[in-house]
Amino acid sequence: MQTFNVKNVSEALWVVKQAIKEEGRLVQTRNGDALEFTGPVITKYRNSRQRVMFYPERDANPFFHLMESLWMLAGRNDVEWISQFNHRIEEYSDDGDVFHGAYGFRWREWFGDDQLVTALERLSLYENDRRTVVGMWDPWEDLRTDNGGKDYPCNTQIFFWKRDEKLHMTVVNRSNDMIWGAYGANAVHMSFLLEYMAGKLKLKVGDYYQFSNNLHAYTDVLYKLDDMQPDYEPYLTLSDQGLSYTSPYLINNPDTFDTELKKWFTQGTLYQHYENKYLETTCDPVRRAWSFWKNKWPLKAIDECYTIEDRAWRRACVEWLERRLK
Repeated sequence: MQTFNVKNVSEALWVVKQAIKEEGRLVQTRNGDALEFTGPVITKYRNSRQRVMFYPERDANPFFHLMESLWMLAGRNDVEWISQFNHRIEEYSDDGDVFHGAYGFRWREWFGDDQLVTALERLSLYENDRRTVVGMWDPWEDLRTDNGGKDYPCNTQIFFWKRDEKLHMTVVNRSNDMIWGAYGANAVHMSFLLEYMAGKLKLKVGDYYQFSNNLHAYTDVLYKLDDMQPDYEPYLTLSDQGLSYTSPYLINNPDTFDTELKKWFTQGTLYQHYENKYLETTCDPVRRAWSFWKNKWPLKAIDECYTIEDRAWRRACVEWLERRLK
């Protein structure tokens, strides 16, 4: 077993990319050739809130990453809303209407109870609790003898624990695509979940551990990153004082966040005011910029991006759009 102790997702992608190229073994999969580590891998993020990926070679879609995180926190599984930010995701739905393994729906609806609510209650009631486990894998529906189905949860369990006024989290993953999953979408989604849970409990965000039972990278994607240069401190470039930039927090009012998040989904691109300002000052302009882009107003989309309060998402959105105008 290997452990990578990193500050943020940028460092994680660079360090583990180098390691798998040196140590990985070649395997044939149903999705093509891949390099995989020979045993489980743990990634520890010391600052999981530095979640935005800036490497141009990786070309991560920041609009999709942020919107999917909110869609998960809302407990949704519908194809229609989220596919507007990435139409290729439709390929992972069996019926074109819903996703079988949608994480947010598994957290909040699938098992007949909202697991996040119960987890928050446990963490509030029991000091040093070790039984707060949120499940995403359903053995009755997911453990099958056939190999059909397009969308089974790769992340299977989440453990939360509170120590020294910090909330820590471990995510267990059965099969982790290193580039698109582990150090791409997963690092965004799960770090937002940790921040959400910590915010609801009025705790600091602690460490995020990612346990990958099988961590791999498809060779055709991996070698496209050969020219990538390491950037462990991308948030330094976002600050005026020469210090690492700190993103504004997702939650200002834990009592109203869930209600406001549901309202946010119904408001579209209309200008609204929220007690939880992140929805208003970061999420709203990201969604409006995407609407301008999809309606073929690229310069208007970029102008809207410059109104995004969170400088990390601002930079990522602007650079992603500008790459498409070259």
